[in-house]
Amino acid sequence: MEGTHHNVKKSRLAMFTDARQISEEEGNCLRTNESPSSEVTTDPFSAKDKYPSLTTLCNELDSCDLSDLQSNGHQDLINVNNLLQRTTQQDIVCHTEEMFETDDDGDTPLHLAIILDKLWLVSIIIKMAPAFKYLSIRNKLFQTPLHLAVIMRKMDIVRQLVCAGADIMAVDRNGNTPLHIACRDGFYEIARYLLEPVRYSEIQCNPYDIPYQKIPQDFDIANYDGLTCLHLAVMNKHINILQLLIERDVDLNMIERKAGRTVLHMACISGDVKLMLMFVHVRTCNMDARSYSGCTPLDLARDYKQDGVYTILAAAGAKHSAESVDSDSN
Repeated sequence: MEGTHHNVKKSRLAMFTDARQISEEEGNCLRTNESPSSEVTTDPFSAKDKYPSLTTLCNELDSCDLSDLQSNGHQDLINVNNLLQRTTQQDIVCHTEEMFETDDDGDTPLHLAIILDKLWLVSIIIKMAPAFKYLSIRNKLFQTPLHLAVIMRKMDIVRQLVCAGADIMAVDRNGNTPLHIACRDGFYEIARYLLEPVRYSEIQCNPYDIPYQKIPQDFDIANYDGLTCLHLAVMNKHINILQLLIERDVDLNMIERKAGRTVLHMACISGDVKLMLMFVHVRTCNMDARSYSGCTPLDLARDYKQDGVYTILAAAGAKHSAESVDSDSN
């Protein structure tokens, strides 16, 4: 899985398992998920034991096996015996700065809590943040906690980070924003969470003011391969993601940066009839857009011998470029 943090290693992660001094109101803030409806739910913790114990976290072992997170199949174990410590809410406040220090790989405890899928711990760390900028610290792979939450498909954490002010425009070492990753990998629910403007009711538990962020983000941002979120969704044929982007008024005439092709050009090359039918019904779609080489989508459909999409384009009134017509006549 591209972008997954493979260096899941032995590290320090202060997981606070005893927070008896947290008020009932604060406890509700930590447990309540006010994000859009999702299939993922988090069971509330009892008032007596708000947070899981060491035994619960590690299944009565002294390590957590994260081999299922490794695309190359080898096992990496996180030793948690010395990572968990009991503390009070007052101690948590005293160790705020320590909770956002980075290790040798640039990871903060927030990065690691997301990898370990500890939503309750993520909530505590977010609540401890002195300011929103602490939620967007990059590791050595230039991944923010939000990037990791998307890669790990943790929908609730994604929404919680967005509502807490995490930078949705931060790019990783490949120039991908979190939305690029969601569109590339077909994570529909996560893409929806990233595109949903933050509601006032979702920020009531934040201990700090969050900055204004344009949501949905600027769709014209390209990664280091010159691809926008839209182009990534088209390349991987994620129809539901495309429909979501179109509903958010994405510009179908955006070009990828290497060849200057729109999504219509790309559909002509791949010969995808479903995509073509979707695009030609969007009024703002320019069916005669030119790539850097001067080719229109109809030119490419002909050159790549994609008869199906050629017929659809021709019926919709698409034209060949003048240069192409002159070349044919000669």
